[in-house]
Amino acid sequence: MGGIGRASAISSLADTRAWLSAEPEIPGLEHLDSEHQSPTPLFMEPNATVLNPVSADPSADYQRLIQAFDVFNQASESLQQSYNELQVEAHQLAAELAMANAELERSLAEKESFRNYLKNIMESLSNGVLVIDEEARAAVCNPAAVALLGLAPEAVKLSRSYHDLAIPASLEEFITTARSGDMRSPPDAELQCNNAAGQTQFLSVSASPVSDAQGRNTGLTIVLKDITRLKELEVQTQRAKQLQAMGEMAVQLAHEIRNPLGSIDLFASLLGNELRGQPDFKGWADQIVTGVKFLNNIVTNMLTFTRTSKPQTKRIDLQVLILETLAFVEPVLQQRKIRLERPTAREDAQQCMGDSGMLQQMFLNLFMNALQAMPESGRLAVRIQPDDSEVLKVEIEDSGIGIPPEDIGRIFDPFFTTHEKGTGLGLALVHQIVEKHQGRIAAESEIGKGTRFTIWLPNAGHSREERADLTRRPEVPLSLK
Repeated sequence: MGGIGRASAISSLADTRAWLSAEPEIPGLEHLDSEHQSPTPLFMEPNATVLNPVSADPSADYQRLIQAFDVFNQASESLQQSYNELQVEAHQLAAELAMANAELERSLAEKESFRNYLKNIMESLSNGVLVIDEEARAAVCNPAAVALLGLAPEAVKLSRSYHDLAIPASLEEFITTARSGDMRSPPDAELQCNNAAGQTQFLSVSASPVSDAQGRNTGLTIVLKDITRLKELEVQTQRAKQLQAMGEMAVQLAHEIRNPLGSIDLFASLLGNELRGQPDFKGWADQIVTGVKFLNNIVTNMLTFTRTSKPQTKRIDLQVLILETLAFVEPVLQQRKIRLERPTAREDAQQCMGDSGMLQQMFLNLFMNALQAMPESGRLAVRIQPDDSEVLKVEIEDSGIGIPPEDIGRIFDPFFTTHEKGTGLGLALVHQIVEKHQGRIAAESEIGKGTRFTIWLPNAGHSREERADLTRRPEVPLSLK
């Protein structure tokens, strides 16, 4: 009960007490008969039943009424006190609820922040992470895993099982083995597969179980790492070891081989001069000289390829250098009836900076490669022309058997050869010499029509910085006409 209601009740009680103390006339007493029968109120119907007749003793009624009002006052005060206590408790509960809501909002904000933090970490990882749940669905697949496996993000979300994803068969088998095997020690593996571009890639794959608070396995986490570059470095390291071993062997054998080769070349040349009047016998002597030159070229390639010496550059007349190199193979060209188209160049377009010995070995290897492609007749063309004001372009084109398309990208790899008697060092050495001169080389071939090598060398009038910029230019695609 409020303050106003309580005041009204107290005021009514005081008025009642005053009225009773004045002992007013009680309506209906004048109608009492001589036998003091109960009065009949004037406002009641004649046949109405009197439920609470007025007591014969007014003072007793007054006392009971006073007691009733005292009880009412006590109850009112008790209710007011209870109401006040409830208000205090309500305020306390409201404050506690507000604090609980604030704590809950803070906890939710921290969880959301931590969730976003973990999400950012997952998205920024360079390694792929794939989580398979109990129902074999891909519950998590970060962007690195999507990129490594060539998947579409929407396909991952819509998939019902990792079997539905377009992942390599070897990876699918790995996941199946890891899920069905001993989850306490899942296997690790290195897988070889093809990426989205169809190129071979190597993946390091590891698995670890996902457990809940009770230690029950609820899934499997797969971590993917692209180790293709690492495998390439391993191959390069192995190749370097082979080259080192070959270099040590070549140095030891070079002198042992070249000494008898020099003697054979000398006596064969003398024999050829003595047999000028006998063409058949002189031809045999010339073939001996040619064979010696081929063998000496192989030894020279081995020695040059294993050395790490830098070129001793100087200004070179490129046309003169190429014509001198062609003189070594010209007897073979004549024997095989191969038509030679010698280079011509303007006086202002034939000077370059380079090591004459290295460049001569480079051109000799290219000419030897052309001879191997033309066992009987054909055409060998050598052209020199300026590509622009910074570089000279040399083209060496033959009409030989050509190089298969699947091999054209490997012809500069050491020890790769398509010839039965080849060593696989000739073109590898060509590529090495071109790089040492800060130049570029490209090849274009067509089966049955021939092969063309194009070499770009820095013009003699440019600085080292300009020549370094030349090596960063993309290779120009060629086409045979």
